[in-house]
Amino acid sequence: MVISGIYIETIPGKARGAAEKLALLNGVEIHDIHEDKKVILTIETDTVDQSYRTAEKFKNIDGVLTICLVYTNFEDEPYYQEAAGGQ
Repeated sequence: MVISGIYIETIPGKARGAAEKLALLNGVEIHDIHEDKKVILTIETDTVDQSYRTAEKFKNIDGVLTICLVYTNFEDEPYYQEAAGGQ
């Protein structure tokens, strides 16, 4: 499983609407909306590629200005498990 923490800045006043649309995406969980211009969320997917494809969809959401990856944990991602010899 890949878990990524994301910070999104929106046009002021657009964070709540953007968060509603973001929450509809598979694997996205909204954790906080701050000052109606900042959204804090996580993405949980099976692979790094799925996580990337999900985050790419954020660009098309009305009001989204900046998408910042804060952290990611992908040690259980299947590709990396194979590369490490299944350890």
